[in-house]
Amino acid sequence: MPKLNGATHVNLTVRDLARSTEWYCRALGFTVVREAEPEESGFRFHTLLHENSLASIVLGAARNPSTEPFDEHRVGLHHLGYHVPARADLDEWAEHLDGAGVTHSGVKELFLEAGYGIWLRDPDNIWLEFYWVNAEFFMDRMRQRWRATKRDEFAAARRARKARQWTE
Repeated sequence: MPKLNGATHVNLTVRDLARSTEWYCRALGFTVVREAEPEESGFRFHTLLHENSLASIVLGAARNPSTEPFDEHRVGLHHLGYHVPARADLDEWAEHLDGAGVTHSGVKELFLEAGYGIWLRDPDNIWLEFYWVNAEFFMDRMRQRWRATKRDEFAAARRARKARQWTE
């Protein structure tokens, strides 16, 4: 299988490029590193980079902006999630978002002690989340799933051998 080394960027089409660019910079700490105009690329977009990671977002101006809010239940993007290095970082994000006047969920525990997260929406109603994952929990779950898959594969192979024995 060819390898991947993570995602490089996400490209979001927004109603108001200036408004969204300002929001992502103020609320989430991104910096504009490139502004492109239609004659250069076919459409207007801003590339934003986050100072503490390789996370980048490309915000593109919608050609014919819809008046309907973003709906994650339509075909396409559901939400955008960012992992934070430590549980304490979520508290810092909550404090920062409060200071920036951004409505958010507060820090909430994820299902089954998997970790913690914060949920919020951007100016176009796109759902964003920051989460910290309990690595030990996830590694244990992944080992359990791997064992169950191998157990199921072994059982299926054994049934297939028995079926062949009866037909030979």
